Amino acid sequence: MSGQGASEKIREFCNVEKFSIAFFYELERRGLGPLMLDVPGTRFRRVVESHESWRARMAALAKTEDAKLETERRRAQAAIAGKVAAASPRHVSKQRKSAERAPAAANRLLRGK
Repeated sequence: MSGQGASEKIREFCNVEKFSIAFFYELERRGLGPLMLDVPGTRFRRVVESHESWRARMAALAKTEDAKLETERRRAQAAIAGKVAAASPRHVSKQRKSAERAPAAANRLLRGK
C-alpha cells in the first residue's frame, strides 16, 4: 500500500500478492489473512495491513516448529497417497496404450461386432 493508513479492496490485495480471492478467504478462515476493516451493517471491507507486514508475519509463522511439522506431515501424506494411487489397477501406468487398443477395435469392426 502506498500511504500511511491507506486501505485497499480484497481483490487489489490478491492481485498484488498474486493469489485468488478464494485463497484469500481460505487464509482468512484459518486466521492467516491480513488485518481487515469491517464496517458493521454494510458490505464495506478493506485490507488495512500493509503487504510488507503481512509477508513478515507469514515468514515468521513459516519458521515456527508447528509449521515445520505440518509441512512434514503433508509431505508424508502426499507420498502415501502417491503410492496408493500407483498401486491402483485404474492408475494411468496400468492402462493399455491407445496403439494396443486400435487393433482390437479394428478386429471388432471386421467381425461386425
